[in-house]
Amino acid sequence: MFVVRLPDARSEDTQRVEALTSKHGTLIRSVRLGESAFVLFRSEESLVTLSDSLAPLPKGGTLLQVDTPYVLSSREILPGRTRLTLNEDVVIGGEEFVVMAGPCTVETETQVATIAKSVGDSGARILRGGAFKPRTSPFSFQGRGLEGLDILSHVGRHAGLLQVSEAMCEEEVGDVAAAVDILQVGMRNGLNYSLLEAIGRHPDRPTVLLKRGIGSTLEEFLAAADYILAGGNPNVILCLRGTVDFSKHSRSALNVADIPALRQMTHLPIVVDPSHAAGHRDLVPAMSAASLVAGADGLLIEVHHEPDMAWVDGPQSLTLQGFAHLMNRLRALAPAIGRWVAPGKARETTVLHPMEELSLEKAPREEGNQANGNESHEELQA
Repeated sequence: MFVVRLPDARSEDTQRVEALTSKHGTLIRSVRLGESAFVLFRSEESLVTLSDSLAPLPKGGTLLQVDTPYVLSSREILPGRTRLTLNEDVVIGGEEFVVMAGPCTVETETQVATIAKSVGDSGARILRGGAFKPRTSPFSFQGRGLEGLDILSHVGRHAGLLQVSEAMCEEEVGDVAAAVDILQVGMRNGLNYSLLEAIGRHPDRPTVLLKRGIGSTLEEFLAAADYILAGGNPNVILCLRGTVDFSKHSRSALNVADIPALRQMTHLPIVVDPSHAAGHRDLVPAMSAASLVAGADGLLIEVHHEPDMAWVDGPQSLTLQGFAHLMNRLRALAPAIGRWVAPGKARETTVLHPMEELSLEKAPREEGNQANGNESHEELQA
């Protein structure tokens, strides 16, 4: 695959390059991402020969050869790192280690408001909450739909938090994009190409949190991101949440090595969902710290004020106190690797080593957490 990258491209520049490339190969498509345009084509000619044949390219134009199944998300296309500015305070992919937190699912307005205030006071920037819920059983709670979406949006804005929620099908894309700041694609839909294409061509270009599809390789994961980028939407965040394995100690297998591996492969920002990877709340702090140190740009964490009463995924949800404690640890750890975590309103009076009580040996299981977590294992929640 060959790509001509045109920074600050005008439409006439793109059309000229399309005409040139069509003479020397097969034009696939042109994609505009922000101010840049990318003309993708195939050719039997070599890179050297094409460089001569296409010269001179419009000002700043570059001819690239990409030999991976993913193209627009690759480092070859954009050697640097994409930073997504959500508002004047929150940038994902920058120096801040951004934490998204909230309940797995929207239950009631009181529930969401209680959790939102607490996680916001602890330093979370984005409120998570599911309104449309993909479940293993058709008889399990499926979420509150549009009503839940309205609750999340209203409470989040009142609390001064951005919001992230999932769309499960093409018909829900418009509603979710209009209601919240980040549209999530869950694990179950990570390879739903019709949904990804619909999100990519949505005129509002919503910021997308794309979870790794079940059983997907990293190459397939990035190719899925390309479906969104190919539609003209550059606002993609990758989310690792572990893959299915046979461990009885965690819900999914989160390979921390995937974080630096993705760093080498893509320019897109990367966050980690340690809650679904762990399946047990007492594993979440250590996995969160490991993700920070390995180079992730943020976390997506499930938090509940009464996890034993949660309608979905209670065993893996941190308590409000547990989340506040974790945030203080991350704040202490982040500067050692050149990152920072948003300050909380309530500070610990005692300064402790950032890694203390993050390990399993020193972190007692929080009250109410069950070791087996059978319901959590049975639900391959996105």
